[in-house]
Amino acid sequence: MQKYLVTGAMGFIGSHWCEHLLKKGKTVYGYDMRPHCPKLMEYDNFIFVHDTIKNYRMLEKTVEQVDCVCHLAGIATPDQYVKYPLRVMDITAVAGIELIEMCRLSGKLFFFTSTSEIYGKSENIPFKEDGDRVLGSTTTKRWCYSASKALLEHYLDACSHSKELDNVIVRLFNVYGPRLSGRVVSNFLKNALSGEDIVVHDEGKQTRSFTYIDDVIKAFDLLIHNPNCYNQVFNVGNSTETSITELAETINKVGGFTSEIKYIPHHQYYGESYEDIKRRVPDVSKLKEYTGWSHKTSLEEGILKTIEYMRNNKNE
Repeated sequence: MQKYLVTGAMGFIGSHWCEHLLKKGKTVYGYDMRPHCPKLMEYDNFIFVHDTIKNYRMLEKTVEQVDCVCHLAGIATPDQYVKYPLRVMDITAVAGIELIEMCRLSGKLFFFTSTSEIYGKSENIPFKEDGDRVLGSTTTKRWCYSASKALLEHYLDACSHSKELDNVIVRLFNVYGPRLSGRVVSNFLKNALSGEDIVVHDEGKQTRSFTYIDDVIKAFDLLIHNPNCYNQVFNVGNSTETSITELAETINKVGGFTSEIKYIPHHQYYGESYEDIKRRVPDVSKLKEYTGWSHKTSLEEGILKTIEYMRNNKNE
């Protein structure tokens, strides 16, 4: 495969994936409405399409020119789930199905970044790809993102079942690193670098599995080039469980910060239509079995790299 379409190309994960492909000499068509990432614009083999993926006519023309479609676009910020659920579902679910339809019976590979949100409140830890989903009420807006991603997973599974489209689905677990913004790691680091308090929601006992971006990009590369992985779902994440308080303490320790850790209720930040997930830990044995992948970057090492990037790129 030589030509790729990447939606959400200017986002955190999208920009890193584009850069990886470009370094390998691939031609990349990058779709996004956000300002361009200067690093990507340095490559002659990068074609930036500054447009929304809702421009289906333009999108379809681009799909016709590529070998592989990588659908990374979506609204993955928790406060947006609560404030703008219609927009979240429109961009994530509606536009996603339109894009899949453009690829059916085309012979192209469809690579889709799903989410650990899929598992919802399941207490069957660690999460396995075939595990049950446990979500809250449809009137709790927090779950609109998980439901939207799940709809696309079902749709892709149906397409592969009817042998109309090969695909790879990855469920990502709290990816972090340079260029991240608006998520817990970047929020904590931004405050610490500014000498402000690190604000933790509730008691900070909720856990996540933080996965450094370089490890995630390596998994993408292994999966997308291995036909044995096609038409399957894979967890991509760090199997080490870390509480949010432990994350804040690690940031202070690694960065030499002295920020005070303060605690506030979830509803004070997100409002009443939010529901937290107590634990989020992946079982990555399937990914390891199929590709030999395992995460290489410790939380301390990844945090240090991210701090160095943020210090050296204050204007980004």
